Amino acid sequence: MGKIREWFRNASLRGKILLLIVLGDILPLGMVIVISFFAVRAQTEERLIYALNQGYSQVYQAVGDKLSRLHNISTLFAVNDMASPVLRFNDKEMDVAEQLMLFENINSYAYGLEMTMDSSNIVFYIEDDYAVVNTQSNRYRPLTDAYGAQWYQSLKENNGRPVWVLLDDSGKNGSYAAIARELWNPDDYSQTVGILAILTGQKNLENMLQNAYEGQALYLETADGALLAANLPEEELLRLPIQERNVDDREFRGILLEGVSCYARSCRIDGSNVYLVSVIPREDVRKSINMLNGNMALMFVGVSLLMLLVMATMVKSITGRLKLLKEQMQLIQEGNICKMEEGSSGDEIGQLIGNYNVMVDRVEELLKEQYTLGQEKVQAELRALQAQINPHFLYNTLDMINWMSQKREAENIRSVVQAMSRFYRLTLSKGRDIVPIRDEVEMCEAYMEIQKRRYKGRICYEVEVDEDILDCLIPKITLQPFLENAIIHGINEKAEGRGMVILNGWMEDGRITLSVTDDGEGMTREDKEKSHQGSHYGLSNIEHRLKLFFGECIPVQIESSPGIGTCVIINIPMKTGSEEAVKHEN
Repeated sequence: MGKIREWFRNASLRGKILLLIVLGDILPLGMVIVISFFAVRAQTEERLIYALNQGYSQVYQAVGDKLSRLHNISTLFAVNDMASPVLRFNDKEMDVAEQLMLFENINSYAYGLEMTMDSSNIVFYIEDDYAVVNTQSNRYRPLTDAYGAQWYQSLKENNGRPVWVLLDDSGKNGSYAAIARELWNPDDYSQTVGILAILTGQKNLENMLQNAYEGQALYLETADGALLAANLPEEELLRLPIQERNVDDREFRGILLEGVSCYARSCRIDGSNVYLVSVIPREDVRKSINMLNGNMALMFVGVSLLMLLVMATMVKSITGRLKLLKEQMQLIQEGNICKMEEGSSGDEIGQLIGNYNVMVDRVEELLKEQYTLGQEKVQAELRALQAQINPHFLYNTLDMINWMSQKREAENIRSVVQAMSRFYRLTLSKGRDIVPIRDEVEMCEAYMEIQKRRYKGRICYEVEVDEDILDCLIPKITLQPFLENAIIHGINEKAEGRGMVILNGWMEDGRITLSVTDDGEGMTREDKEKSHQGSHYGLSNIEHRLKLFFGECIPVQIESSPGIGTCVIINIPMKTGSEEAVKHEN
C-alpha cells in the first residue's frame, strides 16, 4: 500500500487526473459491461439451443415425410397383384413375347409412381433367366447382383422387410439411399421372387439437410452406421458414435467427441431404421455470442477511448505548459538552453515561465564566461607542450653542429645552419601553434636535410603525401619526433647505419592517415610497450597535443618487426581553415 501511495505521489499531475477519470468513470462502466457480458452470454446460448431444436424438428419432419412416402410406395408395389404373379413364372412357362408384354405393364406402373416422387427410381432385382434382366438396366437387374452386395445383409437381417440401405451404384450414377424389401410369391410367402429397391439420390436428401446452423453437422445414417446423406463432406463430419445415439432425444445435450465439447441430438425416424443425427461444436454455438460480446467490448473500448481523448485534451490545456517547462529544464541539464514563449497568460504558470526565462539568461552568461576560461586553459596547455619540443630539437641540432665543428666540416655546418634557420622560420609561423600539413611536411624536409648532412648521405628520405590533404590543419612539430626516432632508434641501431625513411599521408573515409616508416632495426614487444608508457620515443607528448587540438583521443600506433623496420601511424580528423576558426569551433 505504501508503494502505491509513493507512486501516486510521484505521478504527473496529468496522470493523476486521468487516473481519477479511469477509476471513477471507466472502471465502473467496465464492471457493468462484464456483468452484462455473462448475463447476455447465458441467455443468448439458451436461445440458440432453442433455435437449434426448432431447426432439427423441421428437418426431422421433412425427412420423415420423404422416407414415409417412399416406404408407402414400396408397400403399394409389394401388395399389388401386377408384379408378383409375373415374377414367379420361369422361362419355360412363358415365352419372350408374353414376358415383354407383362414387364411392360410393370414398367408403366412403376413409371407412373416415379412421376409422383422427386428424383427417385424403382429398381427390381429378379431371376437372371428373364429376358429383360440386364446388369446395366435401370429397371430390371440380376438378383445375384443383390446377393453379392453388402446392403443385402441388412435386408436379410430384417427378414426381407423394408429397410433403408446405402446402395452403391458406382458403375452407373454413384451411391444412392434406397429402401429395399423382398417380394414374395403370393401363393407361398416363404418363396422370394425378387427384391424391390426405391432409389433416391443422396443429393436430394442432402438438400433437405442444408437448413443448418453454421458449423452444425446434420446427417442421416442407418442403424448399423451406414451414412446415407450429410450436409458436410464425410471427412469434415463430426459423427456421433453408434453407442451414443438415442432413439428419441427431446433436445440437444452436451457431449465430448474426440476431445471437442459439442451439443448433439439423435432420433430414429418413425417406421424406419434411419437416424437423423445433429452435432455442433460448442465453440460454433458460442461464435455468434462471442461476436455479440465482442461488439459490446468494442463499443465499451470506443466509448472509453473517446472519453479519455476528450478528458486528455482538457487536462492537456491545464498541464501542457507545466510539461513544456519541465522538458525545457531537462534540456538545460543536457546542455541545450533556450527560452520559452511567455504568451499573454498572467496566471501562476505564466509567472513561473517568466522566472524561468530570467534564469536562462543568467545561465547563458555564466556558460559564456566558463567557455572563455576553458579555451584559454586549453591554449595554454598546448603552448606549454609545444615549448617542451622546441628546446629539445634545438638542443639536438646544436649538439650536432658542435660535433661537426669538431670535425671542421665548415660546408656542412653552413648547410645545417641554413636548414635550421629554415626550420625555425617555419616553426615560428607568425606565432601560430596550428599549421597546414603542407608547412609540417616542409619542416620535416628541413629537418631531414640536417640529418642527411650529419650522416653523410647514409640516410635517404622520401615524401608521399597526397595533395588533397596538404591544406588540412595539424599541431606543428607533430611529425618531426617520428622522423627523429626513426633515425636514432631505428637506422642507427643497424650495423651498417644506413637506411630509408618515408613520410606518407592520405585521406580515407573522411579522416587523414599520416605515417613514418623506416627500415631500421625494429622493435621488440617490450620496446613498443615502453614507447606507450613515455619512453625515449616521446609519444605521450604528441598524443596529449593531438587530444587537446582535435578534442578526441588519438593514439600513436606502432607496427614493428625486429630486423625489418618500424611504422608509426596517426589517424586524425580532417580540419581546414585558419587557426582562429578552429579555436572558435573547439
